[in-house]
Amino acid sequence: MLHTGKSWSQSFDCLFTHMNKLYRKHHRVNGCIKLLSVLLLSLLSSLVLAQSDDGPWRADQALDTPDWFSISGEQRTRYSHLSNQFRRVLDNNDQAISLRTLLRMDVRLDQGVKLVTELQDSRAYLTDQNSAASTIVVNAAELLQAHMALGMQDVFRDGDRLDLNMGRFTMDLGGRRLVARNRFRNTIQNYTGLYADWRSGEQSRLRTFFTLPVSRLPFDRDGILNNKVKFDEEDSDLLFWGAFFERQQALFGATLEVYFFGLNESDDPGDQETRNRQLSTPGFRLLQTPRTGRWDYEFENVLQLGERRASILPRDTEDLDVFAHFHHAAIGYSFKSDWNWRLTAELDYASGEESTSDDDANRFDSLFGPRRTEFGPTGIYGILGRENIISSGLRLRFKPDSRLDGYISWRANWLDEKTDFFARSGVRDPLGQSGSFAGHQIEFRTRYWVIPDQIRYEVGAAVFLERRFLRTAPNVNENGNPLFVYTDISFFF
Repeated sequence: MLHTGKSWSQSFDCLFTHMNKLYRKHHRVNGCIKLLSVLLLSLLSSLVLAQSDDGPWRADQALDTPDWFSISGEQRTRYSHLSNQFRRVLDNNDQAISLRTLLRMDVRLDQGVKLVTELQDSRAYLTDQNSAASTIVVNAAELLQAHMALGMQDVFRDGDRLDLNMGRFTMDLGGRRLVARNRFRNTIQNYTGLYADWRSGEQSRLRTFFTLPVSRLPFDRDGILNNKVKFDEEDSDLLFWGAFFERQQALFGATLEVYFFGLNESDDPGDQETRNRQLSTPGFRLLQTPRTGRWDYEFENVLQLGERRASILPRDTEDLDVFAHFHHAAIGYSFKSDWNWRLTAELDYASGEESTSDDDANRFDSLFGPRRTEFGPTGIYGILGRENIISSGLRLRFKPDSRLDGYISWRANWLDEKTDFFARSGVRDPLGQSGSFAGHQIEFRTRYWVIPDQIRYEVGAAVFLERRFLRTAPNVNENGNPLFVYTDISFFF
């Protein structure tokens, strides 16, 4: 049974009272944020009071919008804290209150034709000059999506469907390791261009795209810390294109995905220097859908070829030959139980730089893929990533009902190459004398729908238990084991 509106209002009042105490403590009280707290509290109270047997409160219903127009959105407020910073120069302890607000509007012009607009406002507070906050946390007042969507039936054969997006959009492809719409991260990657999605019945699907990835602005320190509004830009100096084919029941009842991604990057003199990446990234993925009382598996293998430079320095004009690779393997079992336990053994391997004195580049580039699924929270944390890493571990998931889910995971982590930077840590031993074992990461997360499909609460934590490499490498900061905790609440309307 749900609580009454009065009790929830009191609970949220306590939450925002605590937040405001944090603001006062750090002398960063901002008028617009105090206003936002009041508005959110009022919204929450209204949502709870409006909750009925007809389902969650929705903006469409409240505004009584016409059939050709729809509006929806999401607001998430998160507090995160990092103790024992692993990055050099930055504060030993870091924290942030991050806000992400999404507002989407669809206008249906005709059958199969609509205009899609989505706004994103991502901000962070309690950060300072020595915080790890960056454009993955802050992107204020931005146009996330703005495209025309066309849907057509029976284009190439009876029963098929073709959907086209033209303009600015987001993408989710396959296992979401190379291209995805970010979920945990406070900012979302988007693209401008053309996207085509063709389906033939329920078995085959082909997606192709040709885009200019959108660069988040501003990226200067002052702009990030002050949540300055500067509209993002795309540039023809960075092209991202590819094809992604999916076939259900392809091999032994498993789904097969085969893909190819191309990335073409060049310098923009006087504006932005790059590593001039010219990358070709083919790969495939084979997976068996989890089912209760049965084993399942997932295997993904990616190769990366092409050219790039060792740095973004203007004087660095030597093109290195790229040969890098990434591999993921997971085997799981779903138990018959009231809590729907599922245990998974996981292995990830991403190549590192073999040598800085040859003409080759071996460090894998994960393109636009999130790290959250396998490697834990990002934001002001994010020590792990798909670069120079061999990571194996276990993950235990539970989902007793439709409102509660969670997991706990353990991972042991090694360097693929002893002389390269370890994953996203920024730590390196150029002589390779600090060994290859970096340490263990233990993580947990749980989510609960306070009001189904309306208000969701989430809490999580990750600790990295450092071992030889992160204790003895020349540029470690010796702060101790990094500990990250966060809690957030999301409201869907």
